[in-house]
Amino acid sequence: MRRPAVCAALLTLVACGPSHEDLVLRSLPELERVAETIGPDASGKRTIAGIEFLDVYRFRDRVYFVTGEAVEGVDPFGYVWSPKKPPAHEINGGAASTFEHLRGEWYSWSASY
Repeated sequence: MRRPAVCAALLTLVACGPSHEDLVLRSLPELERVAETIGPDASGKRTIAGIEFLDVYRFRDRVYFVTGEAVEGVDPFGYVWSPKKPPAHEINGGAASTFEHLRGEWYSWSASY
């Protein structure tokens, strides 16, 4: 009886694996190296530390790592590196952005139009 329960627990752990956020948190040093060097005109798809980002770009004093969209081109979400100050909830170009602190200078982020 005990053996099937242990096997089921191990199978669940292997099948589910770490969450996307866990992968990002483990990769923060690599992501930060990109954030520190990305120029104001650089943007586009990137794979960093094995994680695919739809877009990585600098906006003001932040760097955005877009991981998804609710619908193509609408309501993006992902992670933000904001080294100078915590990002504030804001409305920019019709999009309302919200931020949640993760660790250090890193925040999860979503925008809705």
